[in-house]
Amino acid sequence: MQSLSERAFALLLGSGAHLRIRAAHSFLALLAYGLFALCQWQGVRLGVMDAQASPPHMAVYLTGGLLFYGLVRSGVSERWRDPSLTLPQTVFGICMAAVGYPLAGEARGGVIAVAMLAVFFAAIRLTARQGRALSAFAFLALALAMAWGSLGDSPRYPPRVELLLLLLTGISSAAMALLLGNLSRLRLRLTRQRRELVEALERIRQLATHDELTGLPNRRAVQDALLAETTRQARLGQPLAVVMIDLDRFKEVNDRHGHKAGDLVLRGFAERAETVLRGVDVLGRWGGEEFLLLLPDTSVAQAAACIDRLRDQLQRSPFDEVLPGLVLEFSAGLTACRGGTDIDAAIERADAALYRAKTTGRGRSEIA
Repeated sequence: MQSLSERAFALLLGSGAHLRIRAAHSFLALLAYGLFALCQWQGVRLGVMDAQASPPHMAVYLTGGLLFYGLVRSGVSERWRDPSLTLPQTVFGICMAAVGYPLAGEARGGVIAVAMLAVFFAAIRLTARQGRALSAFAFLALALAMAWGSLGDSPRYPPRVELLLLLLTGISSAAMALLLGNLSRLRLRLTRQRRELVEALERIRQLATHDELTGLPNRRAVQDALLAETTRQARLGQPLAVVMIDLDRFKEVNDRHGHKAGDLVLRGFAERAETVLRGVDVLGRWGGEEFLLLLPDTSVAQAAACIDRLRDQLQRSPFDEVLPGLVLEFSAGLTACRGGTDIDAAIERADAALYRAKTTGRGRSEIA
């Protein structure tokens, strides 16, 4: 049951992590517009700001802020390239600051900070080039507003003061451009480091769960898969076959052709086996030249037919990469696994059946 605050939070920002971040960004901008409106209204009451033009100006930027928030919060902005509408919102904020400059009277120096705040609003998403462009745009917009005020008849905008404010605006814009450039480079570096970390973690996961030589699941991963399959088996009432496979005369390949040839045989067997097996089947390297095969929703008789298909595949695909015409054979022990409590016993039965197959001629299967 959600609390009142959680429901209010969901109503304001929506659901989904990415939407909430974007909506929160736009909502903060709308909140800032509201605070600016209160300050501007207070300036009008004190006689500092233009009483006639300020209300329409406030109405425009409050409506604009509400519109941007609505587009982001509703998900409509998801159709566009930048769902956050970062650049449009920033340009709008700069324009509203520039328009408000002549209206601010003696408080116009604060409008410079508001314009720089609008640029900084986009810092988390801007590239370095966009940051420089927006900083230059803010400077030019405020410069035009200062020129408009100083060229008029009003004594409230003396050219000397406007020139000084223009200099301060230029310094602020240049500093903001440098800051945004540094932030952009930092963000790119962090993004690259995060991607490299994810890739490193994936490599570690692969090394922890897969055999480096064959790319098959390793012994621990196969045991985990067997536990998961017995849980699924208990829920759905499906059979599960376990097959222990050992490559025949593998030691002779190593002794005659070297360990590199043995590695080729192991990889080749894994590749050929995967062309026969289903997507749900799990073949893992158990150790050395031994492999454990899990066949979900498969009876022992069906498993035996699968092993026969694998033998046929190996007959049709000689290991020419090791020795032209080299055909690989294997022995197999098959059994049914009857649940989570039967895992260890099933592996032992399959291993014992494999031993019988090896000792009675190789190249054959035994069922336990």
